[in-house]
Amino acid sequence: MRFQYFYYFFICVLFLASCDKDDNDNIMDNSDGYDRSTMLYNWSDNIIIPAYNNLYADLLELHGVIEEFAINPTVNLLNSSSEKWLTAYKSWQYVEMFDIGLAEVINYKGKMNIYPVDIDLIMSNISNGNYDLNNNNNFDSRGFPALDYMLHGLGDDNNAILDIYTSNSGYVQYLQDIIGSMLYNTNLIIEDWTSFRSDFVSSTSNTATSSINKLINDFIYYFEKGLRANKIGIPAGVFSADPLPDRVEGYYKRNVSKDLTIEALIAVENFFKGKYFNSEIYGLSLESYLDYIQVSSNNNLSSLIISQISDAVEQVNQLDNDYVFQINSNNTQMLYAYDAIQLLVVSFKVDMLQALSVSVDYIDADGD
Repeated sequence: MRFQYFYYFFICVLFLASCDKDDNDNIMDNSDGYDRSTMLYNWSDNIIIPAYNNLYADLLELHGVIEEFAINPTVNLLNSSSEKWLTAYKSWQYVEMFDIGLAEVINYKGKMNIYPVDIDLIMSNISNGNYDLNNNNNFDSRGFPALDYMLHGLGDDNNAILDIYTSNSGYVQYLQDIIGSMLYNTNLIIEDWTSFRSDFVSSTSNTATSSINKLINDFIYYFEKGLRANKIGIPAGVFSADPLPDRVEGYYKRNVSKDLTIEALIAVENFFKGKYFNSEIYGLSLESYLDYIQVSSNNNLSSLIISQISDAVEQVNQLDNDYVFQINSNNTQMLYAYDAIQLLVVSFKVDMLQALSVSVDYIDADGD
């Protein structure tokens, strides 16, 4: 019996020691001396929150024009809605990578940018009028791609599209509901950051659930899947027997796919370099962290990454604005762009993670 008591006492001591280690992660895991806390403040206060606020403001402007269009459908207001849609879509490229906090919980990016859209589902929703765009069954009938279809894909030209809206109020209502849902969910994320920010910036440890580790993984996952695969690889046929031009981002508008990709690459570079949103000021970042870690080894990984981003932008800029045309006329050029972006996946996912001692927290089915 006395042995049994001793055994339980020993187990309790080990448990408490483990708890103490978790409580002191900030000390134990910050042995490299880098100011991780200030980097987190820069990410939250100067990059993430301002980017969300900017997106919300752009969505609000789009909502205002769509409301005007609903009252008085005209070609001019349809064109204005298209312009505001593109402005907001470019703003979206600066927040999609931040799948953390409430954004992860509510599948925010799944509510905003799943493409291609399911036209049959959109038509069914409009026909029966019984739909909930926050229900994930509607994952491919909402967000920016659904707006793309509703603003650019209903007819062969603006007059044909306008005829559909003026003859069926269900289309107008669905258009209003899409932007309403996008505003609602974006506002949820912004409101959550007012409280989540404190936990985010105080989580400075190097553990699987710490802010830095989670956001770095989200950043790389977005770059690998959301940018490399979705924008270029899948449409170009990298993961299939044949190219799939109907899978491009901005499919119905047709001449904006390259613009969205370039914007996404700029957003990636800005985050990597710690650039304040809509400012020329730079704060602590992944770039400065790598420079700090690797100063003794003289391994200039951050410069290599910035050079690779520049090369990727150069390759993408050689593509036609219309990816559907590019794929059908010269898909090899799309594959060149993919290869340039793929080099960054290796630098981010292998070299950078190794340098920062961060483990990958997601399953990769298509390799590096």
